[in-house]
Amino acid sequence: MATMALVNTDALLRLAWAAGERGDLESARRYYEQGAVLGDPECLQTLGYMYDVGEGVTQDKARAMTLYRKAWRLGSHAAATNIAVLYREKGKPRLMFRWFERVARAGDGSAHLDMARCYLNGVGVRKNLQAALRCLAVANISFYISEFEREEAQALLDTFSIRIV
Repeated sequence: MATMALVNTDALLRLAWAAGERGDLESARRYYEQGAVLGDPECLQTLGYMYDVGEGVTQDKARAMTLYRKAWRLGSHAAATNIAVLYREKGKPRLMFRWFERVARAGDGSAHLDMARCYLNGVGVRKNLQAALRCLAVANISFYISEFEREEAQALLDTFSIRIV
């Protein structure tokens, strides 16, 4: 039965993505909802994002948070990052930082960059230059970071005259 669910959610993800690409957000939402019922973390995370930003649905941050939390419990690091962002939007920097920390522990370089920003600015944690530099160094060599973010991490390191080669 587990194999059947995997096949179904894979097909649902493809259908949802295709529907979204052609602008049929109603169909995309239905496919993501079906996958979410089957426990697919990517469907849960993407459906949460739709509610988070109001894409094809009425914006509902509480529903987005619920979906993100379910996706996180099933292994979605993207969902945890989105939870952190929701806490930032709510003005809860400590909770935001804790969620970035969770994602960083899973090896996410983008989360290390976010933590570095927090340490540099004293947002959600006390200012701590050494902790910020450690986070930037990890972000800079991480596989799980965009090239733009890697450049930002390196630029921040350069600000302190530290070069990772």
